[in-house]
Amino acid sequence: MIQLFDSVYLLDGTVGKRPIYLPLLVGEWGCLLLDTGCSYHVSDLIVPALDRLKIQPEQLRYIVNTHPDSDHVGGNAGMKRWSPTAILCCGDADRFQIGHPDTLFSTRYDAYRPYGVFYPEDVKSGILKDLGEAQPVELTFRGGEHLRLNPNWDLEILSLPGHSKGHLGILDHKHRTLFGGDAIQGAVYRGIDGRPALCPTYLYPETYLLTIQFIEHLDIDLFVSCHWPLKRGSEIAEFCRETREFVERTEILVRSAGTDDLRELCDRLGPQLGEWPAHVHRELAYALAGHLKLQ
Repeated sequence: MIQLFDSVYLLDGTVGKRPIYLPLLVGEWGCLLLDTGCSYHVSDLIVPALDRLKIQPEQLRYIVNTHPDSDHVGGNAGMKRWSPTAILCCGDADRFQIGHPDTLFSTRYDAYRPYGVFYPEDVKSGILKDLGEAQPVELTFRGGEHLRLNPNWDLEILSLPGHSKGHLGILDHKHRTLFGGDAIQGAVYRGIDGRPALCPTYLYPETYLLTIQFIEHLDIDLFVSCHWPLKRGSEIAEFCRETREFVERTEILVRSAGTDDLRELCDRLGPQLGEWPAHVHRELAYALAGHLKLQ
């Protein structure tokens, strides 16, 4: 567990061989947990951290999902069992996926099967296990809403689409910090060993670029994401630049490839776009499908 500020923590774990950071904001009027990790993170990471901080179930006021991925929503049912009174929230456009693991898998992870890109059955089983049980969402946001955990602690809900249509972030005005989930992803996900482990997985290039521009112009000192090191000061602009350049380079490569075959593009462009392991090239389907306007 990493303490960022007084009453602001990052629950520091792993997903596969990559880091995962789940923000926990502790206020006198209640606590907010941003994302719930995979299903196993409830017992392995989140509840032990809450116990260590002596936080009782009734103190957890909000559980906010930034977007519909297994490592962000898989612990929803487990956390609702631990704290039945906590309000489960997400972006309005992502609600239909987050509340239903089977729908999430079919419309997000299995969306490119018609184009020849899909996960083998053992990987599918693992993703569904990580997604956990179905858990209805109770409150949705579209951006611009405000929450308070203390009389002088204003949290603003931001709409940061691109990785998903309803991707959310939380702007902490008191600490001049943006908790951005996977809203921007640089040019690579690195593993806990520092080596390239995964490619960027945005879905909607146009809105993703607008989100980059929006974050660039925020008056903040700290950017906190879910899988990347903390970005402070000028590092925020550099991370935005890196993210934009990856999108622009990918667009050029797609347009000059001479094919719109998604599977072929993944295999051909993967080595040009990153140094991640070869099996990761097919994960480019998310971004490349967006550039091809298949989504």
